[in-house]
Amino acid sequence: MGVKRLLVISEACERAGVSRQFVLHCLRARWIVPADPIEAGFDEEDLARLRLIHELQRDLGVNEEAIPIILGLLDQLHALRVALRKAA
Repeated sequence: MGVKRLLVISEACERAGVSRQFVLHCLRARWIVPADPIEAGFDEEDLARLRLIHELQRDLGVNEEAIPIILGLLDQLHALRVALRKAA
């Protein structure tokens, strides 16, 4: 398996369908930490998280205070699923 190519912020914006300002806001809020935080390189998981945050706000009207709570719960659920797969 080869090395995954990470996307720069402009590519991430285009692929996720969000603005640069939105991505920068998510980074400042620490709702997303790029796969490569030094170079701000984004992978597919980062893009999915950006899309999710955007949909939560735009489509469901979730406010700024609720975003980290929802993301934290989803992260816990993901970790639990990984642990269950390993145990099976």
